[in-house]
Amino acid sequence: MQNKPSEPKITDSPEEKQVALLKLAREHGQRLAAMEEKLELCYNELKELNYAHLLHDGMRESSWVKNQTFDLHNWAANYSFIYLLFRILDKMEPQNILEFGLGQTTKLTTQYIAHKNPKAYLNVCEHSLDWIQIYQPELPKHEHILINHLDLEYFEYRRKKNDKYAGLLELVGDQKFDLIIVDGPVGGGKNLPRSNVVDLICHGNLSENFVIIFDDAERVGEKNTIRKTQAALRKKSIAFHTFERFGIKRQAYIVSKSRAFASFL
Repeated sequence: MQNKPSEPKITDSPEEKQVALLKLAREHGQRLAAMEEKLELCYNELKELNYAHLLHDGMRESSWVKNQTFDLHNWAANYSFIYLLFRILDKMEPQNILEFGLGQTTKLTTQYIAHKNPKAYLNVCEHSLDWIQIYQPELPKHEHILINHLDLEYFEYRRKKNDKYAGLLELVGDQKFDLIIVDGPVGGGKNLPRSNVVDLICHGNLSENFVIIFDDAERVGEKNTIRKTQAALRKKSIAFHTFERFGIKRQAYIVSKSRAFASFL
């Protein structure tokens, strides 16, 4: 049995009572904060399970998702991410997709090109040759699926080292993308990660009708990049709508006004 917090004694002086009450309030506050954290975690896990069921139900009748095995754990994409990506691909049928980071989402985007919309194009950017060698053999082959190895370039932002893909603007040229998936390079511990998307907007590589997906949107660094992205859109006078989805991880969506219905998928 846990010991109850000590209560001030009757014989205590007013000063001692005040100190004891403040200590008691801190103890209760700490217990309440810990309980709230556990409840939030439980709620997020329940949301994640719900998205898992929605994904399995949605894919059961899918004609184009031939491989429905996804390893959604650890640092990989989670169910809330994969579910809405599946719905966007299935219902919106984007024509030119740019994906930052090779991984579980690529299992879905490559099947979309290979089996649903072979006229569409997919460019995947990845800095790790080892990762490409592991994953690429598992992916469908199609002439419109390009897996690009790009080195990283480094820059400082607010006295912290950050990185992004080098040579991306030269790679994409004047292409305009209607779906951009922002999940690479590794973003943890940085204060402006995955900022290539800002460069693309400034360079004019965004289609009139667009969806931008940010994974790990609960992290401080990604929040900074999202704000920079929104600022770049405003500077270009591009109207947009934002919303979020979450399970055990959080995704942020920035979409054109014409794609605002994505928040109901």
